Amino acid sequence: MKVLISRKDLRDTASGVPKKVLQELKFFKSLGHESYAIAETMNAPMVQEFQGIPVKTLRWPISGYFRRRFYQMQVDRWIKKHRPGLVVGHGDILHQDVLYIHNCVHLAHELVEKKPLPSEHEVGKIHSAILTQGTFKLLVCNSEMMKQDLVKRFKLDPAKVVVIYPEVNLSKFHTEDPEGLKREWRMKLGIPQDAFVFGLVTSGNYKKRNLGMLIEAFKEVQARHPEAYLFVGGGNVDQKFKDMISERVTFAPTLMDVKNYFYLLDAFVLPAHIEEFGRSVLEAMYCGKPTITTKTVGCSEILEGRGRELILGEISKEDLVAKMERVFESEFYQEVKSTNIETAKKYSADSQNSQLENILKQFGII
Repeated sequence: MKVLISRKDLRDTASGVPKKVLQELKFFKSLGHESYAIAETMNAPMVQEFQGIPVKTLRWPISGYFRRRFYQMQVDRWIKKHRPGLVVGHGDILHQDVLYIHNCVHLAHELVEKKPLPSEHEVGKIHSAILTQGTFKLLVCNSEMMKQDLVKRFKLDPAKVVVIYPEVNLSKFHTEDPEGLKREWRMKLGIPQDAFVFGLVTSGNYKKRNLGMLIEAFKEVQARHPEAYLFVGGGNVDQKFKDMISERVTFAPTLMDVKNYFYLLDAFVLPAHIEEFGRSVLEAMYCGKPTITTKTVGCSEILEGRGRELILGEISKEDLVAKMERVFESEFYQEVKSTNIETAKKYSADSQNSQLENILKQFGII
């Protein structure tokens, strides 16, 4: 059977969705199917490495809603010509068998901007069209928070909506020498070896991820803990955030082998207003880091044991400072570190692929 996976942008794996697409290509190939990936921006060797067949569409030169419609029309044309047995869409096309939505753009705008999403917002328009006019047999959400919002907002049949948490690539994030990797990358980036490093590693959108509040909280923590240090890795950081800090902070660019950033940290902090899942939290957990986050980060749903004590009760600087100070407690730190590693192992690619396979069979899709 031919399986077509649609995702408009497959340039790299700086964000979580391309990682998911690549895992799906490999998964469907392992089941004996021909696995195709269609995109307007395409890293063909990357797709082939994951046993997929790349299909590149033309790209409309002007950004905006019509570019998205233009992409969708080309996918529809390919489907009509090649007749795949299964179509998987990642939020860019109107009709598919399995639909993944990765962003609650309406809810995110409401939580970050404190007002409704404008009706002309291009991602909001395409998501609204997909969920009200489009067709799908199954909608996969990456958190219960997302499922509840989409079902209520678009009046969906909850029986057609499931939650499958994103996976962590255990082999990619494993190292035989975590302490050695920590020393190496701290040396490369000029971070003191004896510092206690809090870190945020993300693909960007620092307003949504609440970097400003993290910086203000760090200042208070550092005043009481001189060994504290802050690391921010990935994406272009606005100068206004850099101007908030004068010392013991490192801003670093996006790194494809992102595990090197995780291992140089002592604790991971994502105080986001909203993160529909937050794969970086799961990756940091597997790398042995206590993770401080909020109730509106989907990955908080999977935290176990005392790791749940690091979920902010409310998104405030005061609560964030309190959570950051907890991880200086040695016994608590070690317990959460061990728990997080074991929890993360449950969300391997094999485990999540097995869950997907069972659900696809349950819905009669494969």
